Amino acid sequence: MPSIAPFQGIRYSVSGRQLSARIAPPYDVITTAQRDALAARDPHGIVHLILDPERSGDQEGSDRFTRAADRLREWTDSGVLKRDPRPALYGLEQAFVGPDGRERVRRGVMAAVRMHDLRDGVILAHEATIPAAVEDRLSLLRHVRTDLSPVFGLHEDPRGDVAAALSAAFGRDPVAEATTDDGTRQRLWRIEEPGAIGAVQKALADRRVLIADGHHRYAAAQAYRDELDRVKPGLPLDGGHRFTLMYLLAKSDPGLILFPTHRLLRTLGGVSPDELARRLAPYFEIQVIEEDIRRPTGRAWAISRLSEHMGKSSAFLVVTAADRKARIVTLRDGADLSGLPLPTHETLRALDASVLHGVVLEGVLGLPARARDTLDFVRDAGDAVTRTLGGEYEAAFLLNPTPMWQVQAVADAGLTMPQKSTWFHPKIPSGLVLRPVDPNGPP
Repeated sequence: MPSIAPFQGIRYSVSGRQLSARIAPPYDVITTAQRDALAARDPHGIVHLILDPERSGDQEGSDRFTRAADRLREWTDSGVLKRDPRPALYGLEQAFVGPDGRERVRRGVMAAVRMHDLRDGVILAHEATIPAAVEDRLSLLRHVRTDLSPVFGLHEDPRGDVAAALSAAFGRDPVAEATTDDGTRQRLWRIEEPGAIGAVQKALADRRVLIADGHHRYAAAQAYRDELDRVKPGLPLDGGHRFTLMYLLAKSDPGLILFPTHRLLRTLGGVSPDELARRLAPYFEIQVIEEDIRRPTGRAWAISRLSEHMGKSSAFLVVTAADRKARIVTLRDGADLSGLPLPTHETLRALDASVLHGVVLEGVLGLPARARDTLDFVRDAGDAVTRTLGGEYEAAFLLNPTPMWQVQAVADAGLTMPQKSTWFHPKIPSGLVLRPVDPNGPP
C-alpha cells in the first residue's frame, strides 16, 4: 500500500441543505444539462471550479481554468471555504438506496495517498485513460493547485482493522452533512487523533489500492508531480505534489456494489428480431421470455432470469422494439469464436462487455468498434426497456454487473476493461473536502 497521510482539508463553511446545493458528482458523469442546473443552484457550487464552461473569447491566460483559480482564491479569502486548523483523515459515510431498491450504508476514509506509477503494482487501474481528458484535468490542477475531487480507491481489509480504527470517530457527531441529487446521505467526520491515524496507516501498510473511479484525475496528478519535478529539481521527497486525495474503501464493505451499464442500439440496420436470433444462434443459446416486459412485473422477472447467469457465463437480455419481446442469450460452451474481434487475453475475453461488443455488436451486426452515433449507454434497466419499447431505440442489450473478482483480475494482469464495464454506486461527491497541493509543504 502506498503511504497515506492526514492533511489540512479545505471545506465549505456550511452544512446541510446549503452544502447539498454546493457539492456535485465527479466531473466526468455530469451532463451539460446537469452542469447548467448545478451552476444555477448556487454561485459558490463546486461545479464552477471542476467544470466551468468555455466562453467565447477564452484564450490562454484567461479561460475556464484561470476563472476556477480566481474563484477558489476569492472563496477562500471571503470565508466561503475554510481550511481546517490541523491535519486529519476524513471519514465518509454514505447511506443510499441502490438502483436495485436495496438500502445500504458504506464507510470509508479520505486521505492524502502517495502516488506510484502503475507499473510498480502498488496502485492498480482497470480503465484506460484518454490523453485529452488527462490534459484537461492537468490544466485545471496547474491553475488551482488543489485536489478538488477524490480518486476512489479500493483495498483489502480482511480482518476489519480499518473499520475498527475508525469506529470511535463514526460514533461522534459529523462535522458536515449533505444529500446528493441521487438521494445519498453524505456524512463527514474529521479524524485527527494520532492513535486512530496510526492504526489506519498500520492496517493499510501492506495493502494495494485498486482505482475504482478517477483514473483521469490520478493520471493528471502524476503528470503534475512529474512536471513540477522537471521544472523545480530537488523538491522534497515528501512534498505535497507526490500525494493525491483519495477516498479509500474496503472491498469487503457491505455497501460496495457494482452496477452494469446497458447498451441501447438506435438501429439494427434492417435486421429483424427473428433474423438477429438466427445470426446469434451459432454462438448463443436463446430463450424467449414469455412474460410481458411492458409490465413492471415482466421486466423484473426477465432481469432476475438474467442475474442467474452472473459470474457463470456471458449472458444478455436482448429487448427488441419491433416484436416487443425480450430474449435471454447465453454464450454456448465451446462456441467457435475464432475470427471474431475479441481480446487475445483470456481474462478480457471472459468479460460480458467484451463478448457483447466483440461477438454481437461487431461480429454479428457488423458495427464499427466505436459506433458512437448508433450506441448509447444507460444505467437503469427499466429506462433501457422503456425507451426501446417506446421506439427511441430498436434494441437494448442489458448486462449483469461485472463481478469484483473480474475487475481485480484485469487490474492484476495490467490490463484495462472495455468502455463502460463498471459503475460503482454511489459516486464520491466533489466538494466535501479539498486538498491543497504544496510541493514544498507536507501532504
